[in-house]
Formats: sequence, structure tokens, C-alpha cells
Amino acid sequence: MDAFAPPSPTVTSVATRATSRPRPRLLGQWLVHRGAITAADLRDALALMRAVNSTIGELAVARGLVTPEQADEINALQRHVDGRWGDIAIALGVGSATAAKIEQLAWEQQLENLRLTDALVELGVLSATEVDDLVRQFEATSASEVDIAAEARAVVEPLAEGLSRMLRRVLGTPARVGAPVPWDGRGLEHHARCVIEGDSGCMLGLSVDRRVARALAKALFDDTVGPGVKLDAAVGAFLVLFGSHAARRLESGVDHRPHRALPPEAGALPSGGCAVELALGEGVVLLIVSP
Repeated sequence: MDAFAPPSPTVTSVATRATSRPRPRLLGQWLVHRGAITAADLRDALALMRAVNSTIGELAVARGLVTPEQADEINALQRHVDGRWGDIAIALGVGSATAAKIEQLAWEQQLENLRLTDALVELGVLSATEVDDLVRQFEATSASEVDIAAEARAVVEPLAEGLSRMLRRVLGTPARVGAPVPWDGRGLEHHARCVIEGDSGCMLGLSVDRRVARALAKALFDDTVGPGVKLDAAVGAFLVLFGSHAARRLESGVDHRPHRALPPEAGALPSGGCAVELALGEGVVLLIVSP
């Protein structure tokens, strides 16, 4: 249980949280943090990647594994089912999709799609030489960071993966997931927390920047964000959805004993735990998991 504890948890004030960000763990956020690129450069690079990169579904249609209609059916189902596109296609038995062919598509996607570093060079933000040097620095920094115990990682990583998928369904944008690290107690502008009851119960915290909070409010509150809408409440509303998902994930690991998510508390975070950073086109999300 001690694996979740940060070195010195200190919950800062709202004013401090707005200006004192956690140390970035993703390459894009690290580059912004270093001053190598601006936040606008990062948004432009992510937008270029979304515009030119192919999804597994698009590649499957291009290779004749499924028809466009079948791909649309899987896309629609994926918005309601927690599963990867290829897994759903195989489970449905559509077209000629098999595990081996989907694995091949994933390999082709990795080779053909633009990476963040490629997009930054393509946009002229950095040169190839600058990118190579910065990536080496980033990897050296990441390798020297304090890791967390395997016990904690086994809990946090599946929850972060589920959060990434849920954010994609709700906001329609992919999320890049960082590595779990001990949380230093600092959050972003808007947040909420909830308790998961059960044998493997824990407290979850979500902390997001203002742009993500507004995107959640638009997605969850009928596409309108009036002056009376509290952005912390929008994060809490999203945590209602994610809390139920997290309870099911935790349940599957302990002989399927019941777990349930209690109503969230908007504007609050756990006092300690592990954190995972997720980078979206809209901004940054922190998932905090505390025992």
C-alpha cells in the first residue's frame, strides 16, 4: 500500500494550482515545459496528426478486411463498449478480420502514422537534429525518474487505459497516456474525486485544465456552457461515468466481488497517491489513484 504514497503530499491552493503544474511526463508536455516549443506548437502538431493519421478502422477498409458500413458499425459500437476496434471486429466476426491481420494493421499504423516528433519537424517548429537531441534528453530524464511498485502499477495502468478510452468517446479526441508516477500533490484548475468501495477500493481524483473542463461541460451539458455552469461540476459529472467504469475494472481483479463508485465530490482531490498524465488535443488530464 505504501507504493501509492508521494514523497511529501501537499495540496496547494486553487491559485497555486493554476500556475504550479506537475512535472510533465509526456514528450509534448515536456517540450513545452522546457520551452523548446509553445503550447500552440503542440496543439498544431496534434491537430496535424489527427488530420493525416489513419485509424485501424480506416486501414481495415483500405485493405479490404471490412466494408465501410461494417467499419461504421464497429465505430458506433466502440462508443458504447469498452474495447479496442480490432477486438470488437473479431468478436463480431465481420469481414475477414482476424487477430493476425489486425496485428499487421497495428504494425503498419505505427510505421505509417506521423509521430509527434515527425509533426513538429513537418511544421518547421524544430529541425530533425533538434528533435533527436531533445528526445535523447527526454528519455534520459524519464529513465532517471522514481518508478512505482508493480503492485500500484497493476492498479493504476488499467484505470488510465480505461480513462483514455472514455475521454475519446466523450470528447471525440485521442489521449496519450503517460507512465504512473508518485503524485506530488499538485493539481490543475478544475477537479473532482470519488471513492470506489470494495475489496480493492480506492479514491479516484481527476484534475483537468480549463480547456478540458469546458470541453467536458459542452459534451455533458447539452453543448452549452453558460455563466452559471461550474466547471468543477462538469469534471464531477464525468467522474460519475468513469467511476462506474473504474468500479467494474477493479471488480474483475478480485474474484468479481462487488465494487461501486460513490457520488463524486467536485472541487476536491485525494491527499496522496499515484498520478498518470493524459495529453489531449484540448489540454491535460491528471488521474490520481489513492488507496
